[in-house]
Amino acid sequence: MSASKMDHKELQRRLKEDEVAVFITEVKDKVKMLYSDYGRQSLLAICLIAVVLFASHFWKAKRMNDFEASQRLYSNAVAFVQQSQYHDALNDLGTLLDDYSGSKIAVMAKVMRGNCYSQIGEYDLALADYQAVVSKLAPEEASMVRLSMVQTLRSLDKPDDALQELAIVEKQVKSPSMKEQIIYLRGCCYEDKNDVDQALIAFKAIPPESKLNSLASDKISILEAPTVEPINP
Repeated sequence: MSASKMDHKELQRRLKEDEVAVFITEVKDKVKMLYSDYGRQSLLAICLIAVVLFASHFWKAKRMNDFEASQRLYSNAVAFVQQSQYHDALNDLGTLLDDYSGSKIAVMAKVMRGNCYSQIGEYDLALADYQAVVSKLAPEEASMVRLSMVQTLRSLDKPDDALQELAIVEKQVKSPSMKEQIIYLRGCCYEDKNDVDQALIAFKAIPPESKLNSLASDKISILEAPTVEPINP
């Protein structure tokens, strides 16, 4: 079979085998040379050095292969998410997290998996993924994940828990736009609780120049609309 027709994985495997053969040959040659120079007393030490070099070589090779494989799975998942193919993305993310849980990209893979679960309505699974990684993220990234948790908790009909998450995020963020988003979501949580007064306080706190002002104004109009009494027949 020619190289052009060879399966890519098979080609990689054969190249690795050739690399191993070259490495072993080099080690053997070095052992023979040193043995002839220093004699039997140095042979054990030389063999131990060879073993260490051999193990180090394959450990580095494995780490590189794992890194490339995890990156490939992550990139595939991103492509699937961009096409709204969330189940396909979940398959690749599941493989990544099962096989390469120790990789640097595993944390962000779990965040993405949480987002995918949320998109398909598996809110309990989404929340579990968010909660598993939020403490491992930098403050800015953690704040974004907590906002995703807020929406997930709202979908699970847990507005009180969502309000607690908002209180945590509010202490961490400095961006005015993020603070406005927190205020708006707080109003939504109070609306979920049917606490109209607190919801109005939140929505009316959104500045006129905010991108969220139009949404907040719509909420205010709905909440302040007079209740229509039913007409008795």
